[in-house]
Amino acid sequence: MDVGARVLALTRAIADPLRLAVLQHLMGGPASVSELMAAVGVEQSRLSNHLAKLRAHDLVRPVRQGRQMIYELHDPAVARLIESLAQIGGAPARTVRSVPIARARTCYDHLAGRAGVAIFNALVTRKAVQAPDAAPGDIALGPRAGAVFGTLGVDLAAARSERRRFATACLDWTERRPHLGGALGAALWAELTARRWIMRRPGTRAVIVTRPGARALKRALGVVLD
Repeated sequence: MDVGARVLALTRAIADPLRLAVLQHLMGGPASVSELMAAVGVEQSRLSNHLAKLRAHDLVRPVRQGRQMIYELHDPAVARLIESLAQIGGAPARTVRSVPIARARTCYDHLAGRAGVAIFNALVTRKAVQAPDAAPGDIALGPRAGAVFGTLGVDLAAARSERRRFATACLDWTERRPHLGGALGAALWAELTARRWIMRRPGTRAVIVTRPGARALKRALGVVLD
């Protein structure tokens, strides 16, 4: 299959409302079949057919955990595609800025929303990363990257060794400004989660910035979050 035919096949796979809903739900992280059934409101047999279609086009992948089959987005490129679709066709920002996902949410495996944008701005201000020329796009580390990310517990060498783009400016759907993506964004997410500075709201993409987390982020980066 040539490139044009594959792109056309991918757009057809995503065009179905139920399959798109599954992909949007998985933006918040892996989910079991039963969770996906509840999220999209269909019976298992119908969902299985749609999951098979998504698997055939390398949009999702299954991972067995004990007796459960857990589904996740196939790779970060799929996440970027779904986020881009949300940016182009999503609800106007004024209709979503007050809801929890606008304050803080997952963007596949990194932090988005106002919290993600505020942290990105602080990293630029403190010269941990350089201001992007465009978003989306790759970004370079700043002269104080080692010191700033070291304070946050992020191993830059480990993030750079990942087989994916190292650091990106990911255009935020609701804020229309960049947040930190790529392997570096994922490493920062993992550390903030491990320290319990942020926590995912169960069953949603929304993220809670804990009170200790808000205080710690203010100390470390000068970020003030509501």
